[in-house]
Amino acid sequence: MRRTVQFLAVVMALAVALAQTQVATITSDSSFQLRGAGVTPGQGVPSWPVMPGDTIQAGSSPLTLTFLDGSTIILSPGGKAKVDLSGKTPVFQLQSGEAHYSLKTLASVKLEQLKTAVVPKDLVGDLSIGSSKLAAGWWTTGHTLAVIGGAAGAAALAVGVAKGRPSSPGQCNNGQGNGGNGLPNCP
Repeated sequence: MRRTVQFLAVVMALAVALAQTQVATITSDSSFQLRGAGVTPGQGVPSWPVMPGDTIQAGSSPLTLTFLDGSTIILSPGGKAKVDLSGKTPVFQLQSGEAHYSLKTLASVKLEQLKTAVVPKDLVGDLSIGSSKLAAGWWTTGHTLAVIGGAAGAAALAVGVAKGRPSSPGQCNNGQGNGGNGLPNCP
């Protein structure tokens, strides 16, 4: 019995020592490849973890990588990339296609095109492999407006829910309609 406990303790310690750190999460509206396996969204999992050394390939729609500091990189449909760590800094290596990045700081994520380091001049920009110009139409002003509008809509919804009418008598006028507790009148 004692040997079994010791063995399990060693196995657990080894597992913890070898455990990888999550670098980012992926969200997508269509199927994509992660670590060589097909992933199909819509199965109750809103995002998938990205570990150091993972390769990813977008499917028929862009996929979004969100890093721990909030920086994001959107990989174009069919685009391929590798995500890694250099010390504690995430590394995004574009291998094919295009990517649009939005960084929290210029040093948030190390960017590479194939094996060439890219030093961002601005917090927002684009990477491309295979041509000097991004494929027409995959990242448009409409995408930017949709992201901004979605964030504003989510914020407005949260405010609306927080300021919504009470849903039960226990949330208004002591539940008896006689006031005195600072809660709104019952509907």
